[in-house]
Amino acid sequence: MRQMVTVQNPTVTVDSLGQNSEAWLSVAAVPAHIEQMDTSESVDDGGPAIQTTYRMLAAWHPNVSTRSRLLWTDRGTVRYLNVRSCTDRDQRQRTLEIVAVEVVL
Repeated sequence: MRQMVTVQNPTVTVDSLGQNSEAWLSVAAVPAHIEQMDTSESVDDGGPAIQTTYRMLAAWHPNVSTRSRLLWTDRGTVRYLNVRSCTDRDQRQRTLEIVAVEVVL
């Protein structure tokens, strides 16, 4: 596990007008091994979109869930990955198997 990813979880903040908005709070940096699984391209009313799916083996952390997103710096490019699934396969709280999706609009 030689890559580092930052785990972010959503939090509700209140702006100066008193309205709620969602922000992302960094909660941990975890080492991970990252592999690209699949890439697909689609076109809709918003234009073209490219969706890339990654599989990761990461160090276990209690704050990683399907509500989280991951920040990964890949050769100088910051990628935002939405967690689709997060599994502690051996139930020993040592590693997580994560499937995450990056959508580029």
